[in-house]
Amino acid sequence: MHLDDELFDWLTGLDEKQLAALLAKRPDVLGEPWPRRLSAVADRLASARSMIDATRSAATPEVQVLRAVQLCLALEPGDPSVAEVARWLGATTAQVESYVDSMSERALAWPAPDGRIAVPEVLHNDGIGFYGLGQPIGTLLAESTTGQLSQLAGVLGIRAEPRKSALFAQLVKFFRDADGVRALVASGPQPARDLLAELAFDGPERDGLVDRIQYGAGAAGIAWAFRHCLLLGTNTGSGYMPLEVALALRGPGYHLPFTPERPEFPTADVGVERVEAESSAAALRLLDRITTVVDAAPLPLLKDGSVGIRTIKKLSKDTGGSVDEITLAVTVAIDTGLLDYHEPEVPPARRGARKPPPLPPPTLELGQKPIPADPAVLLKSVVELWWAPNALDPDFPENADSGAYIRQLTLRLLAEIPPGTASLDAAAFDTLTAWHAPMLPKNIVTEFGHRSLAEAGLLGLVASGAASQLGRALAAGRDLSDAAGALVSRARTTALFGTDLTAIVTGSPDARLAALLDRAADREAQGSATSWRFSPATVRRAFDQGATTGKLLEELGSAAQGELPQPLVYLINDVARRHGEAQVIGVASVVVGEDPTVLTEIAAHRKLAKLGLRAVAPTVLTSTVDAAGTLAALREAGYAPIHRDTDGTLLVPGRETPEPGPEPVSAEPAHQPRVEDPVAHAARLLAARPTGTPLRHGQLTKALSDRHNGRLSADYQRMCWQLEGNLPVSVVYREPDGTRTDLHVLAPELDDGALDVWSVDEHKYRRLELDRIEVR
Repeated sequence: MHLDDELFDWLTGLDEKQLAALLAKRPDVLGEPWPRRLSAVADRLASARSMIDATRSAATPEVQVLRAVQLCLALEPGDPSVAEVARWLGATTAQVESYVDSMSERALAWPAPDGRIAVPEVLHNDGIGFYGLGQPIGTLLAESTTGQLSQLAGVLGIRAEPRKSALFAQLVKFFRDADGVRALVASGPQPARDLLAELAFDGPERDGLVDRIQYGAGAAGIAWAFRHCLLLGTNTGSGYMPLEVALALRGPGYHLPFTPERPEFPTADVGVERVEAESSAAALRLLDRITTVVDAAPLPLLKDGSVGIRTIKKLSKDTGGSVDEITLAVTVAIDTGLLDYHEPEVPPARRGARKPPPLPPPTLELGQKPIPADPAVLLKSVVELWWAPNALDPDFPENADSGAYIRQLTLRLLAEIPPGTASLDAAAFDTLTAWHAPMLPKNIVTEFGHRSLAEAGLLGLVASGAASQLGRALAAGRDLSDAAGALVSRARTTALFGTDLTAIVTGSPDARLAALLDRAADREAQGSATSWRFSPATVRRAFDQGATTGKLLEELGSAAQGELPQPLVYLINDVARRHGEAQVIGVASVVVGEDPTVLTEIAAHRKLAKLGLRAVAPTVLTSTVDAAGTLAALREAGYAPIHRDTDGTLLVPGRETPEPGPEPVSAEPAHQPRVEDPVAHAARLLAARPTGTPLRHGQLTKALSDRHNGRLSADYQRMCWQLEGNLPVSVVYREPDGTRTDLHVLAPELDDGALDVWSVDEHKYRRLELDRIEVR
């Protein structure tokens, strides 16, 4: 990668505090493998991907200053002065300097010597097209021949210089004289003046102008503009206006846009208590939805693995929640590991079937993580997940980074105003958000902003247009435990039970109470109060899930405001008396025979105890093991069973369909995001040499060959080629204590007879002695 020398030189002049602040604002620079030296930091800062992320966070005046610098660079190579940038913006030098200082914290621009401004090379030629300005005349004429330049000089009335470089400089100087360009345009025909005036502001390019030289209205005027190089033809037949011509025709008083004033938006005091009460209700309602969604598992999925709208609407109808609430609850349950995707097993092919059976659709099953017992812990994890980049945005994966930035920006803007103060004008707030995100299309900013505020409302981060204490803690990067606990503590833990077999909770029920009532009753209505209705079917459902009469009455009694009404107690006892009057036993296979004595012997055989055999008739045994396992166990015990299909057809071993084996599991551990300490990295970088020497082709091969008496095996040579090409390699390293360690390494540097590499599994750099490296 090409090193940006000016950026590197500036980095070497930073102290530890300044470098740490820069690394904190550009955390992507500390991605693994960590940069060893400041030269690597400069490379990462100047990469296109990192620069896109950094410019996304620039406010409108910062971007405007940056584009003014780019305009100066297009007109004249070399770092522009602060005064020149300020002149193009119609701003003061103090204003420009303040924004350059703020951009230097992200390495987007920085003060250069002699009162000038420097920007990374990757930003030199970007941005002025946003204002309808094209490329400079020097760039457009760079490929012209000496004859073409001499012909243009003759048309413009300039005495041509004999040397091409002098002639080229003479023409560039002519077009940079704005007064001279305006005088030239004024001397042209009216059609040319009209066209050039339009393109000066609506350019720089217009289709079809080359063809109009011969056909169409104003052909003579258009030809005159092309002949005087006020327009240049392109390969596609369009006309292109040089930068200097557009600036000249925009007039001597023209300034680039500059809006340093931050837009205001109207606010009103809605009260802290109201905000916290509504936030608590919303957060508790979402936690309830998450619990309900998890309890409803397994959930069917579409063929593409997504949750269908029919499933969402059914859950919404069953729980009384909105479609948005259920959608967010399902997404959260998946991303937090409460629910997990389950791929169906391939059903065995039936003997004689012409085509394989259809594959069942995937489902959402219970995940590895249970729902935390403390609802505040669940709320904290959900909110942190929402705040993280690339989270909860399945609809727009290509805009995930932009969505995360807008999501965080909207909450931070609301958190800046006093507690209990709400934004009243959505359009004005959209304008403020767009002012802070000028590099994103306005429609994206508005759409993502509205979605973010809606999700924040469902999470209890925003209520009545104001940020809650939980939202403020999240925006400030503080620990969320206290704020989440305060919201959850407002939940109702008791219900009012009526003689009409209903239970009513005024306010938001906590997760335990909602789960208890959902298990034994059907939810009927939800709003400022939530109601449930008991019935024989709902109580039977609770018993089916393992409840007992005493336990259920005890739990409901502890949640009641007073005594449980007698009709409900009678209902529970009545259902309990009939529960279990018929039993259904699941079996994996059945053993049948004609001689009851043989089956009695089989059922009592000690070696067959693992089959869980149970006699249901004199000639019928049930087994808890599938048919194949039961057959194998019987044969091992000395019996000679046969295998029949469910329809009684004899199955021979050659026709049995083997069950698919387990999928191989990757041995590579799942990579977890690592939070880096910019202060520690700043100290480490400043203590190291600013530059290093990467491996050259053949360098490592020679170093190892010298240690092996000039003879390297093919495996060693392959390892050297891969490392010299900066490809990851698996090696075995003999530690000083004699143990051997398997390592996955990359990013090598050869230093004084040792190899300095990044150890992928250990997440750190290691120094490997060449004599101790072995090929795996």
